[in-house]
Amino acid sequence: MNPEGEVIEALPAPSLPGNALTISVLHLLALAIAGLLPLDAPPLSFLACPFRAATGLPCLGCGCLHAFAAVAHLDLGAAFVANPLGSLVAIGGAGFALRTALRLCGVHLATPRMGPARARFARIAIAVAVLANWCFVASRVAR
Repeated sequence: MNPEGEVIEALPAPSLPGNALTISVLHLLALAIAGLLPLDAPPLSFLACPFRAATGLPCLGCGCLHAFAAVAHLDLGAAFVANPLGSLVAIGGAGFALRTALRLCGVHLATPRMGPARARFARIAIAVAVLANWCFVASRVAR
């Protein structure tokens, strides 16, 4: 209350859903690290995939580091050859960070909603995309 006795209501501060800012910063940091560090020299050359070492098959994320580095250098062709789904994650994450920055500046974009039937279809499509991506990466690594 102020001295005159009237109640002053504060407007709610603009907020981001969940951890959007944290996710955006971490994604941009991952892109920056992948773009700046040399992939074939230490420390990244010391990283080995335990799944591939144990089975001889590539893991679902095989090639993602190269895909992130290629997206950071804006070489989308090389990114999609390294790992198509990893490339989409890198590009989508950059788009998410841009949208988060716009929301911080006061620009609110409409968020599309989907019903249960479309959500189920989306989950099935994502599972098929992950399987197709793994088949692509496995065929590329087997050569």
